[in-house]
Formats: sequence, C-alpha cells, structure tokens
Amino acid sequence: MERNMSAAPPQMRRIPDEQFFDLRSWNADKAEDYGEKASMIVHTILLSKSDQVNRITSELHDGNIVLIDFTPLTSDQETLHKILAELERAIADIDGDLVGVSQKWILATPNGVRVSREKLKG
Repeated sequence: MERNMSAAPPQMRRIPDEQFFDLRSWNADKAEDYGEKASMIVHTILLSKSDQVNRITSELHDGNIVLIDFTPLTSDQETLHKILAELERAIADIDGDLVGVSQKWILATPNGVRVSREKLKG
C-alpha cells in the first residue's frame, strides 16, 4: 500500500507535563483516530454471558485482538470457568493465544500473534 506522503501527520494531544492525567476520564468513544486503515484492530468486550465467545472468536478469525473484561463474571466462578474453558478451546482451534493480563482482563490474540509471559524491564 502506497502512502500519500503529502498528507499532514495526525495531530497528537499534548498533555502539559505538570498536569495529572486521570485515565478514568479518558473516553474511548471520544478518542481520535491517528492513522490510516489498520490491518489489525484491538477490540474490548465486557464478558457477561457465554454467547459472547462466538463474537470474540469471530474477531480473532478476522485477525483482530480482543481485550476481555470479565468483571461481571467474577462473582460466578462456575460460569466464569465454563466460559474460559470454551474460549480456550476456540482459541486453540485457531492457534491463537489467551493470557490473563490482570485480575479482570484477558487478552485473546489470533493466529500469528503471541503474548509474551515476561514483563519488559527498564
């Protein structure tokens, strides 16, 4: 794909160094699109029921990454484990990757994308 070099680069928001940036106020719906059409998209989903596994695997089949918030299921461990087992099987079928990144987030990736289990140092 040939890029149009005459197009002005996107303008980035500048946050003053002395200003505290509260991520809770950052609204993804208002975020700016800084680039051209991407070959891969990172989606987020709030996982609350098992039929959402199909939506997640559909995105993975399309080559996208899905960041999954499973907070709604933390009070129902049985359902959470059942859904995670289903998700693990689906991701294994496409040779993707599935890794917990915090106590409420899981990252699911398509074939060809692996998540390092080691944290970057420095």
